Amino acid sequence: MTANKAIAKLLKLHKILKVSDFQFRRDGSLSLSVKPYKNGARCPDCGRRGRIVRTRPVARQWRDLPVAGREVDLVYFPREIACSTHGRREEVIPWSAPHARITTRLEYAILRLCQTMTQKAAAELLRLSASTLSEQLHRSVTRRRAGHRIRRLRVIGIDEISYHKRHRYATLVYDLERSVVVWVGQGRGRETIDRFFNEMLSPYQRAQIHTACCDMSEAYMGAIRDHCRNAELVLDRFHIVKALNEAVDAVRKEQWRQADAGERKALKGLRWLVVSILFRTFQLGVAPVSDYAAE
Repeated sequence: MTANKAIAKLLKLHKILKVSDFQFRRDGSLSLSVKPYKNGARCPDCGRRGRIVRTRPVARQWRDLPVAGREVDLVYFPREIACSTHGRREEVIPWSAPHARITTRLEYAILRLCQTMTQKAAAELLRLSASTLSEQLHRSVTRRRAGHRIRRLRVIGIDEISYHKRHRYATLVYDLERSVVVWVGQGRGRETIDRFFNEMLSPYQRAQIHTACCDMSEAYMGAIRDHCRNAELVLDRFHIVKALNEAVDAVRKEQWRQADAGERKALKGLRWLVVSILFRTFQLGVAPVSDYAAE
């Protein structure tokens, strides 16, 4: 194994890029000359390979995770390609987001560390200045939030999560077509979900929603019926199966208490047979239940 391959494998970069050269600078930092591994010369819009037109004359540099207290930089000359669909584009960089100056895994480390410690402490661990980390943090959050904006909302899902002890909840609204969270509101119940429909959506946007999914909460079902008149209400499969399992258990226990010794032998083991039938029934999904939900 060559030194370049050993460095790429040691830094866990061997499945993303190839290291063509490396050098230690006077300040002790490590500079790696790299190139994409297998998926180079791809269009950033469609992901298809394109004909290489030219190589960028000036190298780009990305800061990576520090190793043993040493700063690590990736250096590469991006290529411009001719995509048959999108024309001339600079190839996609697999280890970084577009126009970013740090690698994706350093960006991920910044986001994770800043959840559990101060920005100053995270900057010391990652060998970054506090101002640089703060700037990168805001860029990352802004870029990710841009993909969660409300647009062309057609299919929504509503649910709540517990984010703190003592029953503190947040209501989440999902765009199920794009698989993104579009709104988070503090609390749960009718007042919280009404804020989303009244403050975040216009009457036209509410009318465009044709499918809405939620659990068996009367607050969510009532809000969907009142605000989304054109939407079909679909109940979450998990909550329906949970309710059916509880009903089966209640009936089985009641029958078991009333049965004599001979009847109990016949009833023994039937619970799992009924549960198996219910599971196979709901494997194909749950149909819209607007009328059933109202009951």
